[in-house]
Order: sequence, then C-alpha cells, then structure tokens
Amino acid sequence: MTVTNITQGEIFVVRIYKRYGSIFWANNYEVQASQDAPFAQTAIFDLVDRLAGLERQLHIPQVTFDRAVVSTYFRDSVPYNPDAFTTLPLSGVGTNDLGQGEPVSLEHCLFVRRVTQSGRPGKLLYRGCLTEGGVTTVDFRAHITPGFVTTLQGRLNTWFAAWLQQTLWRMVLVSGDEQLNIREVQGLALTQKITLKQVGNAYFDRAP
Repeated sequence: MTVTNITQGEIFVVRIYKRYGSIFWANNYEVQASQDAPFAQTAIFDLVDRLAGLERQLHIPQVTFDRAVVSTYFRDSVPYNPDAFTTLPLSGVGTNDLGQGEPVSLEHCLFVRRVTQSGRPGKLLYRGCLTEGGVTTVDFRAHITPGFVTTLQGRLNTWFAAWLQQTLWRMVLVSGDEQLNIREVQGLALTQKITLKQVGNAYFDRAP
C-alpha cells in the first residue's frame, strides 16, 4: 500500500494541520478507496482539497491552514518507505465569519459525530471555530447558539452531500491492526454542547 499507487479497498489517513499564532494542531480523517485510482497524485490532491474545504467553512479567519499529510493506514515499516506518505502545503484561513466579538479560547471545541449505521459514532473535535457571539450558556454549560448550530449543520450537510457525489473515496471509521473493522461514515452531526479540551490534549497532539 502506497500513496503513489492507490487500489480499491486501501485505507489512508489524512491529517489537516492548522495554526493559531504559535499553536499548531491537526484533525485526522480515515478514508478508503472505492476503486483503483488511475492517477494517484490527482486523487490525493482532490482528497486534500475536499477535506480542507470542509474545515475552512468551520474555522474562523484567525486560523491559518498550514499543510496536509496523507499516509497509509499502517505505520511505516523498516526500512523507511517514502511512498507511504506525502505532504501537501496548504494556505489560506478559515472562512467562518458568522460570529461577533472576540474568538473564544481554543479549549472550546465543536463536537461533530461521524454517524455510522451501527456501533459507536466517531468524533471530530474542531477548535478555533467560535467567537463570543456564537457561545451561550445552558444549565451552566457552554453551548453553541441555536442559530450557529443551524448554519454550521447546514454546511456539514451540504459538504457531505457533495462528498457522496464523488466516487473514489469513502469516509470510514477503522479500528484494529491486522484484522480491520471498517464502517462507512454516513453523515456528520454537530452537537450543540461545546466540548472543552485543553490545548495540550492528546486528541490534538498531531504536530511535531
């Protein structure tokens, strides 16, 4: 399995790296090739462009996109194999300008569920997405305002509908090592409650 020769059934991990000031972090996605890719490089470019496009709609303009790393699901073996991963530069900033006021701390995260037909849903935590105008309190807990929930969920729905129109990649949840359990993601669902995670939380510990 390599990023230079993509065949049906192979699984890859995509990491989208962002920064806010001097703080870097990444979000991970697992995808599976639904068919052989005649042009692997073009397929990788398209995959990264689609996932970065999703994230740009969620992050505020103060967040800068840095790079994406696409790698095979299985860890690199010895000796080092450069065909097991590739790094693509990213540029630009988030386009989520819904809110008023100052950005809230990076500890305030959107919690998006990756919905599957069975089993536990996966989770995506996005930080750098909220300003003061998008946050309220319900029962002493931080929540996204209802208007924000409606708008951001609409963006997730529109993006996922477009994702399903392309035929090469499936978003999946993968567990296991030699015997893999693979479940296709069937939708993305935003939770109104805000999840608080410290900046150094292991979930975001993706950058060197």
